[in-house]
Amino acid sequence: MRRTLAIAVVIAAGTGPGVVPSTAQTPATAPSATQAATSTSGSIEKGRTTFARTGCAQCHGREAQGSPTTGPRLGPGAIPYAAFSRYVRAPRQQMPPYTDRVLPDTDLADIYAFVQSRPKPTTPRLLQP
Repeated sequence: MRRTLAIAVVIAAGTGPGVVPSTAQTPATAPSATQAATSTSGSIEKGRTTFARTGCAQCHGREAQGSPTTGPRLGPGAIPYAAFSRYVRAPRQQMPPYTDRVLPDTDLADIYAFVQSRPKPTTPRLLQP
């Protein structure tokens, strides 16, 4: 229960592009042991190629930087792997669903590792206080 609440708080605290909305985990939607193990073993380089090969880059940009017209920035962010996986498998907006037959869990973990490895955007010098 404590972990579920912490994940819900992290997700609820995030705002703006790049934060995928989610609901708190219930036992029925909790990640499996395979998903939890996969989330920590993703390869950034494999994720980069899979991100481009599966079409993610078409909407989210080559570096997952996002676009105001096609898709939000994906990383890096505070979104946990379980929420990322749920959203990719059953998105709520214009994004097509990527089932495990189309995108296996290992490939999804690689994409997550790639997205999380992206540098945070910097504030232009003119906008800095």
